[in-house]
Amino acid sequence: MEDIRKKVERLLEFAPDKEVDKHSKKELKKRLYKWKNSRKKSLASLEYFINGHGYDTLLDGLYEEESLDKVKIKFLEPDLEGEWAFSRPTKMIKEKGGKGVSHTLDYDPTSLIKWSKHSKPDVEKVMIRGFISDYFVPVSIKTKSQYHRAEDIPAQYEARVKKLHELWQDVRDGMIPLNIRLSLYTKDERYPYILDVLSDTHQPHPLHKATQMYKDRKSHEPINYMHFDKVLATLDVPDNCKKIFELLFECGEKTLSAIAHTMNMTENIAKNSVTSLLSRDVVEKDEKESIYRVPLQNLKEMADEMD
Repeated sequence: MEDIRKKVERLLEFAPDKEVDKHSKKELKKRLYKWKNSRKKSLASLEYFINGHGYDTLLDGLYEEESLDKVKIKFLEPDLEGEWAFSRPTKMIKEKGGKGVSHTLDYDPTSLIKWSKHSKPDVEKVMIRGFISDYFVPVSIKTKSQYHRAEDIPAQYEARVKKLHELWQDVRDGMIPLNIRLSLYTKDERYPYILDVLSDTHQPHPLHKATQMYKDRKSHEPINYMHFDKVLATLDVPDNCKKIFELLFECGEKTLSAIAHTMNMTENIAKNSVTSLLSRDVVEKDEKESIYRVPLQNLKEMADEMD
């Protein structure tokens, strides 16, 4: 943990000097302890080759490389018994300029033998984008004292779906990434990855426990996946809301009781989460059938406004 803390604190060198003080360093330390206490079992360890150079950790690469030209990510020691639902077992990803190649394996969580790491991987050309799903931006006590409430402090960073070299620049401008969500778009699919920057691991998808719903996955046009990812990146709601939003997008319309059962929560909690999503127009309700769904046209319009 101490080694990780030191590597993370080095990235503060890229932040504005006026925002780096004892208060912001203390807040960063709190975030790191929160991360440590919430760590989950990973699906695979990650090895990075950045601009042709190998790095022990992504934090080292972010500190040493001023910009990103190309990157290769190797997935090591995959957990064969892990919950890969809504993700995809992968051996390697290569990226340059937003385009790349993925080496992935077929996966079926409903079968006895879900996948084999000894199988020959599918090699596909992909478009690669990502967004920072969890991050820390230093705010000094002087800046904080200018506002009556913490909620009044302007957002220091706005997550957006971007090319990887653009995310790299965000870090060099003073944002410290904790989790990165990558999306690989093929001609008819999208593979999401949750990269834990601090532990250099690939984490389970937020819906990994909804294995029984995996067989209900809807097939979307690639552009709809992009619209969804853009809206998800900017959606400022609790994690439960985001999971329900993703569940309805991935698996189609559901009743409130089905949502609650799938997400292992009470109907009251599910209702509050859905109400929050309804207020943001990312979910709609069919009053006649009492079912909830994601309106794809709304996502398109929201995503178009971000371009």
